[in-house]
Amino acid sequence: MGTTGRMLAIARRRGITRGLFGTSTGWLLVGLLAWGLRGLQRALRPTTPGAQGVVHLRPGERLVVSHHRRPRRDA
Repeated sequence: MGTTGRMLAIARRRGITRGLFGTSTGWLLVGLLAWGLRGLQRALRPTTPGAQGVVHLRPGERLVVSHHRRPRRDA
């Protein structure tokens, strides 16, 4: 986490403690801005597939991928 990330983390924390739980409107606004920037950073972050892997198969080997359904519960 860089300097900017640490500063945003401090602003989020103080926004909660001094703004939301305290009486400081200024810190509340700073905290809301910091939380908004964090959400924007996460929304704009490139996504990667959940599972990635490399499997080396030798001649004669095979890989079987299957999905089993969950047992149905009758209500």
